Amino acid sequence: MSRSFITRHPHQALALLILIWGVGYPIMKVGLAYCPPLLFAGLRAIGGGLLLAMLALRRGEAPDLAGTWPALTLSALFNVLLFFGLSTLSVKLLPAGIASVVLYLQPIFIAGLAHVWLGERLTRTKLAGLLLGFGGVAAIMVHGIDGVLSPLGLAYGVGSAAAWAIGTVAFKRAAPRSILWFISLPFVIGGSLIVLGGLLLGERWADIAWTPTFVLVLGYGAAVGLSLSWTLWLALVAAGEASRMAGNTFLVPLVSVVAGTLFLGEPLTIMLAAGGAAVIGGVYLVNRLPATR
Repeated sequence: MSRSFITRHPHQALALLILIWGVGYPIMKVGLAYCPPLLFAGLRAIGGGLLLAMLALRRGEAPDLAGTWPALTLSALFNVLLFFGLSTLSVKLLPAGIASVVLYLQPIFIAGLAHVWLGERLTRTKLAGLLLGFGGVAAIMVHGIDGVLSPLGLAYGVGSAAAWAIGTVAFKRAAPRSILWFISLPFVIGGSLIVLGGLLLGERWADIAWTPTFVLVLGYGAAVGLSLSWTLWLALVAAGEASRMAGNTFLVPLVSVVAGTLFLGEPLTIMLAAGGAAVIGGVYLVNRLPATR
């Protein structure tokens, strides 16, 4: 999917991105049943990076290392090494819904960083929308969760949200010519470091169960969950305000709930309906344009 198509059809690209991310955490949870967490995160990142590198080479795009190496370094550290590593550990220690709630601190982090680094105005209306949207996400995902939550898992989740926000704002500030190389190089480098870290921490290749299910999940995670979704995400961020685009990601858990209700027969409670209404209201406020004189 080309960058020009995404720029011309941002609503369709956003809808596809929300759909991919809406099913991402449950699929990741399936993969973790067959593979240690850091090896799983690293293999997904390396696979996704190699796919995008081949696509960039086929399209004749240059990586522009001289102009963007500081941002590429930040992306490898924050978007891959910290984000993928910490988010995978968070999913390992927390229910998928709770891990997703904590991750959606990311739009709030992005709004603050974009205000400081990119000069995007953090208006009271936008801030109210971000807080309302996060409250709706929390109501949707936390509903029905019982038991004691892992403090370490929560800390990993907050760290992953902060890392994703820093990496996204660094990309927006750098404005690289090739999104494909900007994703590919950090994915391969950061993914390799994650795998190395996993091996040093005691994870073993022998602990991976290479079943057809795991291979399918790993392939989907690399090609769709990472390569396609991150291309969509960064192209959309490049085309508009980072804080507005981040606020739209509050729709991801709402899509998950709607899909569960329609296709799996999961009950739609008052709490879930209220959370969904809060998410929609929050997204509206984040995207609402300021009144002109």
